[in-house]
Amino acid sequence: MSDIHKYFPRVTDKQLHQAEAEAQQEVQQRVRQLAEFEQLDLTQLESDDRIQAELANSEQNLTLSYLQYQQDRERYSPHYKDIFDFVQGEGLDDTFFEQSVTEGHPFHPMTKTKLGFNPEQVITFSPEFRQQAQIIPVLCASELVTQIHPSNSIVSSEYTQWFEQLQNELSTQNIDISRYEMLFLHEWQLEHFVQQQYPELLQQELLIPLYQHAISARPLLSFRTLDVPQFNAIVKTAVNVQATSAVRNVSPASIRNGIALSEAVSQIYAKGDYHHSAIQKDVAGAFLNIDKEHANKVSYLLRERLPETTQAPQTHHLVCASLITKSFITDQHILIECIERLMERQNLSFETATTQFLEQYTAVILEATYRLLLEEGISLEAHMQNSTIEIQDGLPTKIYVRDFGGVRLFNRDVDIDGSTGLITDDFDELLAVFSHSVLYNHLFQLIRVLEQYGYEPSIGYYIIREQIRNYNERYQPQIDLLQQPTFRIKSLLKMRIYEDGYDYQHTYVNNPLYKKGATTTCNG
Repeated sequence: MSDIHKYFPRVTDKQLHQAEAEAQQEVQQRVRQLAEFEQLDLTQLESDDRIQAELANSEQNLTLSYLQYQQDRERYSPHYKDIFDFVQGEGLDDTFFEQSVTEGHPFHPMTKTKLGFNPEQVITFSPEFRQQAQIIPVLCASELVTQIHPSNSIVSSEYTQWFEQLQNELSTQNIDISRYEMLFLHEWQLEHFVQQQYPELLQQELLIPLYQHAISARPLLSFRTLDVPQFNAIVKTAVNVQATSAVRNVSPASIRNGIALSEAVSQIYAKGDYHHSAIQKDVAGAFLNIDKEHANKVSYLLRERLPETTQAPQTHHLVCASLITKSFITDQHILIECIERLMERQNLSFETATTQFLEQYTAVILEATYRLLLEEGISLEAHMQNSTIEIQDGLPTKIYVRDFGGVRLFNRDVDIDGSTGLITDDFDELLAVFSHSVLYNHLFQLIRVLEQYGYEPSIGYYIIREQIRNYNERYQPQIDLLQQPTFRIKSLLKMRIYEDGYDYQHTYVNNPLYKKGATTTCNG
């Protein structure tokens, strides 16, 4: 309770116990749903100490998230109409939407698992608490670091200016900057991994943390990825903590592949007139190269920031996962607040506005993903955590896709690390990434929320089906998704039980787009 009261001074015992009960109920409901869905024996899960520890950690951390939501609701809901009114009234930028996703992954029971963090660190480093984390610049002897910064890759002018100022300052301290390369480390990783793993390098000043030049940053939806206003850039850091299904490190291969693929797809969008599609590009990165086993733990990736929308006050960039989270202003899903804005602007009924929203949303995301798959043989993992939708006056106008770790592609001309399993000869592999991430974990999740507010799901599936049909008629793919009674998705619990989550286990689900199929999808 002392820890809780430090951050939530007004919380009562009753409120805490209610939040704990809600968190336990939510996590256990997800366990039951997935166990049934993936045909797992619940007694097997209950006797697995490792799984139970992860679930307990998820429940504990979700309790903290619920307390934050309740605190925000009490503080702000009397003063604002909706979440967009709140963002404008509080002078916030759209980074807020990255920090608004109270429950995290929509149905993973380990949604809030962060093994390695204590409660204070969970609050400091998790996005929904809207705290500042510190990125520590670390000078490393040049021979110990591999820099990945293609000549055509443009880093922000703010970053370049910061780096030049740092060089000038260090030169006055008799530090020969030419002998060093720069790494950016999450403060937790420096303290809890690097100092323990590499004490000799620190003692010999082959690694020099520049604590006095620490950079304030805001944790984003993936907590180890941080918004850095000072750089006008995003820094993806390595944090050796298990969150959801995996330890959150940054591998050398993912740095190389992210930079190469994001540039390649960005060029395809520009040259092919993909008018509603954009890539949030990875532009540079580096890693410590002396220890292959731990190279992914002393590493970082620099990513473009999304463009500001301050010149267009009714335009916002929302990480798509925020659409299916509840607004602490209205206690409705943010998706519904978008649609209500559209209803108000155009004087529409809920059903008409929702249909218009879904039609445009589907068109935008299918251009960025399905058209790319059919034209170029590249399948992006554009689920709701990897995508940001631009909303203008309540309507989707553009989508930004990021993170290339889970893509599949035919093209061998792109300079990527072939050991990562991204390249395939199997069209079904491309389709599986699309159906899992874009359909099941994105568009179907929107329909699932809309159904709670009385929208007929069959209308939503019809919209998606017809737009896919149009693409299929134009491109004649090897496999017609609409003719498949089922499709394959990742089994989230099996991934935790077997092979430590690195070997994807799969479950087959009914395809609601199948002509003779059901009109509803499993809520998983």
